Amino acid sequence: MAPRRFVLALAILGLGAGVATMLLWRGGCFDTPTIDPLRDHPENTQLDGRVTDQLGPVPGARIRVKGQSASVDSDAQGRFRLVGTDTTGRITAWKNGYFIGGLDLAASPLEFTLKKLPAEDCTRYSWVDPAPIAQDVHACGKCHDEIYREWSVSAHARSASGRHFRNLYDGTDWNGKAEVGWSLKSQYPRGAGVCASCHAPTAEVAADLNQIDGVAKFGVHCDYCHKISGVGEGPIGRTHGRFNLDLLRPAEGQLFFGPLDDVDRGEDAFSPLYKESKYCASCHEGTVFGVHVYSTYSEWLVSPAKEEGKQCQTCHMKPTGTMTNMAPNKGGIERDPKTLANHRLFAGSQEEMLRQCVKLSARLERDADGVKTMIEVGAENVGHRVPTGFIDRHLILVVEALDSNGKSMPLGDGPSLPGAVGKLLAGKPGKLYAKLLNDEDGHSPAPFWLADPEPVDTRLTEGKPDSSTFRFAKETRRIRVRVIYRRFWREVAEVKQWPDDEIVIVEKILE
Repeated sequence: MAPRRFVLALAILGLGAGVATMLLWRGGCFDTPTIDPLRDHPENTQLDGRVTDQLGPVPGARIRVKGQSASVDSDAQGRFRLVGTDTTGRITAWKNGYFIGGLDLAASPLEFTLKKLPAEDCTRYSWVDPAPIAQDVHACGKCHDEIYREWSVSAHARSASGRHFRNLYDGTDWNGKAEVGWSLKSQYPRGAGVCASCHAPTAEVAADLNQIDGVAKFGVHCDYCHKISGVGEGPIGRTHGRFNLDLLRPAEGQLFFGPLDDVDRGEDAFSPLYKESKYCASCHEGTVFGVHVYSTYSEWLVSPAKEEGKQCQTCHMKPTGTMTNMAPNKGGIERDPKTLANHRLFAGSQEEMLRQCVKLSARLERDADGVKTMIEVGAENVGHRVPTGFIDRHLILVVEALDSNGKSMPLGDGPSLPGAVGKLLAGKPGKLYAKLLNDEDGHSPAPFWLADPEPVDTRLTEGKPDSSTFRFAKETRRIRVRVIYRRFWREVAEVKQWPDDEIVIVEKILE
């Protein structure tokens, strides 16, 4: 039956011209994509167009009205129809291997010509400064001021310059005094260049971090992160930082990868990697000098969070809900704040996230023999062990019994704290949750560059709370229970004169 007669026959049967036309498209009578008949109503708008490159049609390109969630893919001939959308603003198209293209919706026809990404990474590229200082210098913070403010207080901004890190690296103390305590450069000098691969990824290979300058001194900065095009083929945890991350830097013009596929300034490309934990893995998983120093990624791989579909970015780049425009007055548009990532890397702060995930329950019972305290410490709603990150971070459960005069009572029965927690707490009732390293002589704690590769790991795991029972004399009137977070071991902090070593995460008084 001829196509027009077939349409007429369907219309007579009551199916309607819209369904009839849809069936004809599926039969190949028209060179246009399949349309969902449930959305194809006269009151809905529809945008028709085509996506090509220099060689011809581009199938499988994703088209959306900028800032909106609805999208459609181009067909084998590069054609698309987007139904039920606004008709003002801009429309964008993107496909892997191309820059994002954009057109005004008022344009007629809607014909995209996508531009391919560079074929090779240009090693002569000059990194863009993140800080909006000089007026005549291109800088990330000039347009993305709120994102810059978030990043500038993050650990990424301090990765090459943070005082705790530099004190450990070069052997100084908080006040700059040299040759004080642990020192990677003096105790393991041939390993000093390894740090730069993660802490200063745009510095020269094997750079001395005391000598870096220019944009490299900003550590993990905007331009570096948004030049990452993929993860390399090296084993994660064995090939570190920049050595296992693929970059794509342009020989001319500019190129930025990101998590949005509708940013159409002509220099942007979308990558789904930016919403995946694997993006973080090359710097947050590492066996260094034979010691598994960083294990956050491998912890996530076996976590309930991964099973639930949560990525690192789900928690650590969770939108603040306050930012609605990435580049106000600089070409940005108003967006749903739930779609714009937080660059502080903490939801609120590190302390707030620790308080949310560390759970403490405790109860006290009295009997003829004295006072018994049952305590359970656990981790909830977290995608890794607690604490995680640098190997020397730890939690301490401290249990203190007091009589009616406020005097401390001795422990009758139960676990006590090891010497690694420092002189003030060693031997007192409590538990240590840590990845504790020993040196060749059995001393702990030890720096990872001088340590036995097998640590004792007692850190918290989600879904596996740790339970302890403590007994004290019947004169006990109150029990004070605390969970303390320390970024480093007390003996090191004291030698380095660090002023901000611990945070009390949870505290309870039992009577």
